[in-house]
Amino acid sequence: MLTHQDILDKLRVTFPEENGVALVARYADNDLQLPERRAHIFIGDCHMLNDDDTLAYPKYQFLQEQDLNRLLSGLIKLKKDSPGHRRVWHLGDLFDVWRARGGLGDEAEMAKIASDRHEIVDKLRGPLRARIIAGNHDYPLFTSPHWRADRYRILDNDDPDGGDIFVLHGDVFSGIERLHDNIQEIAVRFATWHEAGTKNLFQDGDVLSAANRDLDRDTPFGTEPRVLASARADDLVFSQEEHYNVIDGDAEDPDAGNTKPFPLAKVLGEKMRERGHNVRLMVTGHTHWARLIKGTVAGSPFVLMDCGAWIGYVKRSQDEEAIHSGQIGVLVGNEMCLYQIGYRKVA
Repeated sequence: MLTHQDILDKLRVTFPEENGVALVARYADNDLQLPERRAHIFIGDCHMLNDDDTLAYPKYQFLQEQDLNRLLSGLIKLKKDSPGHRRVWHLGDLFDVWRARGGLGDEAEMAKIASDRHEIVDKLRGPLRARIIAGNHDYPLFTSPHWRADRYRILDNDDPDGGDIFVLHGDVFSGIERLHDNIQEIAVRFATWHEAGTKNLFQDGDVLSAANRDLDRDTPFGTEPRVLASARADDLVFSQEEHYNVIDGDAEDPDAGNTKPFPLAKVLGEKMRERGHNVRLMVTGHTHWARLIKGTVAGSPFVLMDCGAWIGYVKRSQDEEAIHSGQIGVLVGNEMCLYQIGYRKVA
């Protein structure tokens, strides 16, 4: 099985320049008892548009095409060197169908974006065979027979006493940020939707409308750097027992910006537990804010792994200039890392 060191070494080869790979956060806890069948690499939001629409949004553009292509090429080489030992995910909002301007209909708009961004799409769908999750901005990927993207995935543990992994975009949490009184209702609906196997959880459009509410047509998501990326990835040694930049979700003020999704994630974890899924790790994108938040659910360790985005800005320290976001999550066994990939300053 691939190790964290194997993956980090490949990232360093792919981005050999100084500061090319930086650590954002790291956490390990053997009590999670997560499935260990393979390593997982999670890529966050991109919000890609076709070429014409990109020009129409001068404040809001996907600008990380070069670095993302480099990353995907490196992951393809990693797959050739270690076939069957890793899985790549895209966590939703790969496309930004919600902002498409052509009036062509969802299928045609997605096809145009895929054509204009074919290098990225072809690598994800081709040699990498990535699992693609549908987000709120590209929800039609879920309903399209040509894409068949997942709305979420649950990785069940073969060990009944072990922990399960819940992978989703995370827009369900945005709805609750504005609807605090309905936290139980939203969690119950999601869990019931899974149990019944129906596709109608979002039939009323409540979560999608809440997640997109009040956004104007050129809102530049992530204009303020939310993440501080350390330089420690250059000399990281995985034999050391240490955590880095992990938020204690049970201790922090639940209304604080860095823990906002955590209360609902915990409630959703409890509801999924009642339905036979001992979820101890939730992996999301959506917020464009890479972070690891730990806590407990029903006495068991529980972690929210928010894998950031490829749109918006990040800093290496408060005093440095902002650079373009390019975050990924890496999970191997019971240990997880968040990395900033690339070092391109914001013009």
